[in-house]
Amino acid sequence: MPPKPRFTREEMVEAGLELVRQKGAEALTARELADVLGCSARPIFTAFENMEELRGEVKKAAHKLISNYANEAMEYDPPFKKAGMQIILFASREPNLFKMIFMSSSDKPTSFDEVFSAHTGNNKFEEVISKAYSLSSKEARYLFEHMWIYTYGISVLCALNQCNFSDAELSNLLGVEFLSLLDYVRNNNIEKQLELPERVKN
Repeated sequence: MPPKPRFTREEMVEAGLELVRQKGAEALTARELADVLGCSARPIFTAFENMEELRGEVKKAAHKLISNYANEAMEYDPPFKKAGMQIILFASREPNLFKMIFMSSSDKPTSFDEVFSAHTGNNKFEEVISKAYSLSSKEARYLFEHMWIYTYGISVLCALNQCNFSDAELSNLLGVEFLSLLDYVRNNNIEKQLELPERVKN
């Protein structure tokens, strides 16, 4: 009978997450992780096919953390603004994890739609916006996309330690942007605009 693994996959992913949290995504190597675990690199490659698989699982764990931050907003009114504030809070508290999720380079450029879907997943915010402000699903999607871009920009500033905003400042920034977009959506034929040719993908 083969010896029982000293560490589970979950424990290795958690150790990898902590390593990225402390030192950044570039520190997630077999040697660094083995040092953290206090073992050789062999158990890592027994549990995972390669480091790319392990990095993927660590990134998934980081995604789960930021989703937990955003989901806390569902207890607030309005939840959408609070969700934006929570994501910015995550960028401020966990800059290295934020960078790994949102600021790592990809092999090739992709469309905004693909990036947006990959990062937002199956969230409820489009439905929340649609019901709360009597918007069509396309109008809610338009507003959500533009708020996400705006929130992402502030989050990057915080993750890079370029700016530090108070809760009151963030509430005002996001509130003004949201109300401006809402007014624009309500007073323009957004659905017709969305019938324009597809966004450039390259």
